[in-house]
Amino acid sequence: MSGQKVVDLFCGAGGASLGFVKSGYEVVGAVDADKKAVETYKKNLCCADSVVDELPGDISFDEPLRADLSRGYEDKGVDDELEAVTFDDIRSHFDIKPGEVDVICGCPPCQNFSSLRDTEPWPEDKPKDNLLRAFVEFVEEEVPEVVFFENVRNIMTAGEQAASTYVDWLTRSMESITREGDSDKEGGYGYSLEVLNAADYGIPQKRNRTIGLFAYGMDSDDIALPEPTHTEEPTPESGLESWVTVSNALRNHEDLKHDLESGEKQVGIQGYPDDPEHRARRHQSRTIERMKAIRRHGGSWRDLIDTDDENYIVDAHDGLERGATSAYGIMNGEEPAPTLTTRCTTPSCGRFTHPEMNRGITFREAALLMTFPRWFKLPSKNDAAERVVGNAVPPELVQVLASHIELLLSKE
Repeated sequence: MSGQKVVDLFCGAGGASLGFVKSGYEVVGAVDADKKAVETYKKNLCCADSVVDELPGDISFDEPLRADLSRGYEDKGVDDELEAVTFDDIRSHFDIKPGEVDVICGCPPCQNFSSLRDTEPWPEDKPKDNLLRAFVEFVEEEVPEVVFFENVRNIMTAGEQAASTYVDWLTRSMESITREGDSDKEGGYGYSLEVLNAADYGIPQKRNRTIGLFAYGMDSDDIALPEPTHTEEPTPESGLESWVTVSNALRNHEDLKHDLESGEKQVGIQGYPDDPEHRARRHQSRTIERMKAIRRHGGSWRDLIDTDDENYIVDAHDGLERGATSAYGIMNGEEPAPTLTTRCTTPSCGRFTHPEMNRGITFREAALLMTFPRWFKLPSKNDAAERVVGNAVPPELVQVLASHIELLLSKE
């Protein structure tokens, strides 16, 4: 075990925590406001019979703290009864000593910056950077050796006056944080901040995300994100592996029934272990016929234009010249999956139709494409299950980054 201690803020269902534990870290605290996400984290990573005990690292608490991380800034997505906490409150709850935390991991909710959210006008009275400001304030109160930051790719180009307003503010703020007793030259966080494609690191999903590593007292020139390990078309000279495809990821699990029909779940099926997470949403007959029609002509509803099956185009898309191309799209089994969203099992919301079956992918399939392990349990309610998966950080991507963070910590 590395012995390094991590606090996971905006922890969700535990994707980032699991990645750190797989890399040998001790997660000493985790906080989120989402009730179902916190319940899912506890059920998988904190229970007495958790498989985490067999991993190199550790989770040192019985359950995450459900709390408001907005620090009093406006966040309408949080229940009113939740108390807003500071890092001192988090230390007190988990019995952490000041200065004991080596790494703060932060994945603030990213909907404010997402390309989907920005198709609608943003309310003038709600700044986009509220949780970003809160996150930096948590860092200021502990000043760990390393900060891991994850967000949507659009944060790199988001801004009210200039394209990079939010990222410029973030990096300047982190550079100015100094521990008591340190000079400006000794303190501050150097950083590396880039948009990475998860598929380039062996994740079966083309998930582009902004990833930042901030190291206290280091020069930014000495910090770099890990080099890719995979690529779409590797050459012998590159030493890289091929992207992991949807088929690769799912077919590796022989005890997964791949030919489930719409509305079917893997419970009570002879020859297969019960897996209630491997359940397909029940689609209307018209939706199933639409899937068949799209499959006949290609992989997108746009392939139905000017065909005998044009009547299967939904009214909302009829005459649409651009946009919404992924709705009802069929996943290509020979490529990594598209970015999984919080509606990742709902075909009308993206390219989430199974590569071979006329149904959306199941919740288990979605979790596997996010690199959650086979044993990971999800909420029993469909909407909650796809939300905790779509909001997650791929554990195996974090595992790669966590191993890289160890190198930064060794330089301290």
